[in-house]
Amino acid sequence: MIRIAAMLVALGLVLAGCTPAIDYRGYVVPEQAVEKIAAGTATRAEVLETLGSPSSMATLDDKTWYYVGETTRRESFLDAELIERHILILRFDDAGLLSEVGTMDAKSGKEVILVRRETPTAGHSLTILEQILGNIGRFSQPAGSP
Repeated sequence: MIRIAAMLVALGLVLAGCTPAIDYRGYVVPEQAVEKIAAGTATRAEVLETLGSPSSMATLDDKTWYYVGETTRRESFLDAELIERHILILRFDDAGLLSEVGTMDAKSGKEVILVRRETPTAGHSLTILEQILGNIGRFSQPAGSP
């Protein structure tokens, strides 16, 4: 009886480790909230009141706001898998009125491939021993000492 109970507990732990974890990140704006703001009539203050603070703003100006949200699934030790991504893009004109409302999803994105090259530098690379021994005698003496 104890063996069966131990096996059931072990099986439960194994199955619990295989259960996928669903993570929600960011803010997915509800459709009802987007319908409340209209291009050409809504101001920044009204958008802030309706949707809250944006996830991000454009780098070079504050006229473009982004509301980003995504859902991912991770199974045990595997990398997270993207289930869905929603990006709401709001653009304002110089007067602060909402001029354009756009959306993007995971299919709209582009994968960025990182470059792993290193820039060579001129000079000699010192070992730790060379760094320690190289500093001996390099300290200046106080003024007025022989």
